[in-house]
Amino acid sequence: MKVVNMEKDEKVRRNRVKTTQRIVEALEEVIAERGLEGVGVNRVAEKANVSKVLIYRYFGGMEGLLEYYVKMGKLFPVFTTTVLDQIRPLHESDVARIWYRQVIQTYRYFRTFKAAREIIKASVIENDSIAETTARAQDEEMTRLVSQLSFVKGADIQAISAVVIGAMNYLTIMAQNDRTMISIDLRSEEGWQRIESAVKTIYIALNKLAISSKEVELELQSAHLPIAQW
Repeated sequence: MKVVNMEKDEKVRRNRVKTTQRIVEALEEVIAERGLEGVGVNRVAEKANVSKVLIYRYFGGMEGLLEYYVKMGKLFPVFTTTVLDQIRPLHESDVARIWYRQVIQTYRYFRTFKAAREIIKASVIENDSIAETTARAQDEEMTRLVSQLSFVKGADIQAISAVVIGAMNYLTIMAQNDRTMISIDLRSEEGWQRIESAVKTIYIALNKLAISSKEVELELQSAHLPIAQW
C-alpha cells in the first residue's frame, strides 16, 4: 500500500510540474501579446487550457503567479554557493568583468524577449496592484543578485547598482518604444553596442577606484578555482 501511495504522490507531483509549466508559458504569451496591463487569470487559464481554479490553487491568483514567474530564475539567475565561489574574482581587476557581464547579459535577454521587457515596465505602471507586485518581486530579485555578485565591502554597491540598472531599465523601455537617447538609436545593434561599451567603461572605472581606495575591500578567491561559465 505504501508503494502505491508513493507512486500516486509522484504522479501528482509530475502532473503539477507539467501544469505549472503550461501556466507559465501561457503567462509569457499573454504578456507578450497584451502587455502586463492585459494580463488576467481568465486569459492565462484559457491560453494554458486549464481551469482558472488551478491558478488560484497553485499561486493564489494572478499576483502570486507573476511573483512566482519573476522569482523562478528565468529573468534573474539564482547562483548556488558553489557557483558563487567559482565566480568570485581571482584578481582585483576581475571585479569589473563580473559586474558588466551580468548587466550586459541580463539586458540582452530583456531586449530579445518581449515578455521580459514588459515585466521591467512594471515599475512605471501606476495604480495597478499587479504591476506593484511584479515590481516588488523584481526589486527583491535584483537586490539578491547585486548582493550575491558585489564581492565588495566598504562601498555603496546598492546605490551604484540602482543608478546603472535604473538607466538600463529606462533605455530598454525607450528602445521598445522606438525612441532615441542623446541621438543614440536604441533600436539598432550599433546603438546598443555603444551602451554596452559605456557600461564596461563605468564598471572598469569603479573597479579601479575600489582598488585604490583604503576604505574598500575586495573579496577575492582564497584558492584557484575554475571560472564558471555564466
